[in-house]
Amino acid sequence: MIWFTVLIVTICIIRPYIESISVRRIASERKKVSYYKEQSFFYALILLFFVLLLFYFHLSFASFGWNPVYLQTILDSNAYPAIVEYLLLFSFAGFLFISFMISWMNDHGERIFLEQELPLSVEATVPNTSRERSWWFVYSGVSGVVESIVYFPAFYYFFQTLLFIENTWLLAVVMGFAYFMSQLAFQRDRLSFQTLLVGTGLAALYIMTNSIVLILFFYALSFLVYDVYQDDLNYLESKSTLSKRVNRRSQ
Repeated sequence: MIWFTVLIVTICIIRPYIESISVRRIASERKKVSYYKEQSFFYALILLFFVLLLFYFHLSFASFGWNPVYLQTILDSNAYPAIVEYLLLFSFAGFLFISFMISWMNDHGERIFLEQELPLSVEATVPNTSRERSWWFVYSGVSGVVESIVYFPAFYYFFQTLLFIENTWLLAVVMGFAYFMSQLAFQRDRLSFQTLLVGTGLAALYIMTNSIVLILFFYALSFLVYDVYQDDLNYLESKSTLSKRVNRRSQ
């Protein structure tokens, strides 16, 4: 149990704390590439530690969500009342639809996020140059994969198997709170009920399906939506720069 406790503490406290230090450094020194490299490396270490634990304790990958998802599997699930499970699936399908619509609108020249703002601690990590963007793709890919295949399976195993939390409602909330902590990075502007709600929903989906497949889809489409946000942000910056140049010439 001690090693899985170390893993959970690393996910929920140590990595977010190190990220908070890196975010503050970005604000003062603008070293975004260093931030992407450091965070990618730390996520890779978490994945390596997780895999070593599985082999050391002779645990199967299937017991940590490496299972396919079928409609019949979901229908046979007794984790929650049928109406709750259908509501979860409907919400997830709605997220898929909205994500694809955002991508389609962006491809057709629509600007969706011009009036939207991310927390400053998140916006500080948005890449500006081509080099930063290349490393951002690496960082996003590594973090998305690790959070998909490690976080929720590790949360479930720790709270359900080791701490014996059998109530699926309480289990989903506790796992959601652990996810919330993993995303907080000790930044006040990231305190959001939405993050807790998303984490609880993803936890419930994992409990219901015993699979990481839907979580992988969630991260892949979140990456897609965030890329559109970056595109809109860069559009605003280029438009602002162009406007300044025109004003200088007119003067």
